[in-house]
Amino acid sequence: MHPRGIESETAVAHELQDSRSGPEKEERAWSSTQSSISTTEEESDVELHAFIRMRNKVEKDTEEWEKLNYDIHTLRCARKEVCTRWKKILLQLGYQREAESLLTVNRQTVLNDWDNMEKARELLRIVSEETDLFLRGLSTSERYVFVMDRLVSLDSAEDFVRLAKEKYPRI
Repeated sequence: MHPRGIESETAVAHELQDSRSGPEKEERAWSSTQSSISTTEEESDVELHAFIRMRNKVEKDTEEWEKLNYDIHTLRCARKEVCTRWKKILLQLGYQREAESLLTVNRQTVLNDWDNMEKARELLRIVSEETDLFLRGLSTSERYVFVMDRLVSLDSAEDFVRLAKEKYPRI
């Protein structure tokens, strides 16, 4: 998977250098909320963990290791880009102070209102199908159901969808 716009040689070189610090660093990065990786992203987590496990099993500095490392880096960059796009729209909606907390999802995160879940899922489906907010080739993550649920509770979900359609129209 290689989402468009994520092919910086400098970034790849930086990732290669960082990843040589060992599996402990991988686990710290994995659990960090700053990396916008969530334990609720089960399908993507499995994919990322599989890449990390495969890379850790091959000899370093081989072509296979570098390819796996690039795939890990690409997946992380794609996730970060999606999170940045969400944050930009939240900022446009006036959530300057709340944007980070609205996007934070972890094991303790619960849905605000189970009644809103169906509406949140439907609006997320619309965003996924009718915009390019999510990069092509990157599946819609469960984490954003929680974010959309929060926006439904704040009565901002429809405005978010409208801005997503304007800012990231499906091409």
